[in-house]
Amino acid sequence: MSANRVIDPRAAERRRSILITISAVMVLVVIAAVVVIWAFSGKDDNGSGGTAIPTVTTGDAIRITSAPADTTPPVVITVVEDFQCPACKQFESIMGPTLNGFKDNPKVAVDYVSINMLDQMSTTEYSTRAANASMCVAEKTGKDGDFDTWMTFHNALFTSQPAEGGAGLADTQLVSIAKDAGVTDVADCIKNLEYSKWIDEATATTMGQPGFEGTPSVRINGDVVKVGTPDELQAKVNALLEGDK
Repeated sequence: MSANRVIDPRAAERRRSILITISAVMVLVVIAAVVVIWAFSGKDDNGSGGTAIPTVTTGDAIRITSAPADTTPPVVITVVEDFQCPACKQFESIMGPTLNGFKDNPKVAVDYVSINMLDQMSTTEYSTRAANASMCVAEKTGKDGDFDTWMTFHNALFTSQPAEGGAGLADTQLVSIAKDAGVTDVADCIKNLEYSKWIDEATATTMGQPGFEGTPSVRINGDVVKVGTPDELQAKVNALLEGDK
């Protein structure tokens, strides 16, 4: 009798629709699981990834100075930059030697604030990754206030600056640049974006300051200044030092 059973085509279609629906749901569940795993793959097992707070900064900056520890020199130059910013690279190539020349003057400090304003200009939030790598190197090598190694890494990031709109340098490349600068044991810090939250907060603070228009920007003793040449920068600093006598 079973051989002569008539199959209801509408029932068969319903069963086929149910099977398709179940299969689609299972695919979505798998995709969701993959997304969750991917989202947390960069975190430390203890969930602390991204929440580290640097101990070598002055405010939100890496301070380059020969002034005595725990003192503030009469002239503080604050440079705000983004490692993804082509204009910042140009600024560093023009102004870098002059800024570097101030480090032996105990009456001058140069504060470097690295922000992630241009994350949207790469497909991997390169501004954050580069700023985080910079902080990893600073924390590893600047405990005694000597940031020469950090400055080598800082300059190398601009020399190796990737084009906007792409993926930016890979984490392995950032680790390699750090190694070339003489820094080891920062791979996990770079990969896990240990300082990403701190960088977000520093960026928000910096961009919220009156007069902020973008990167690069320069403040001297808190006041926004426009300097087009190294001589202009030197003249402004000299005038303040002269007035401090």
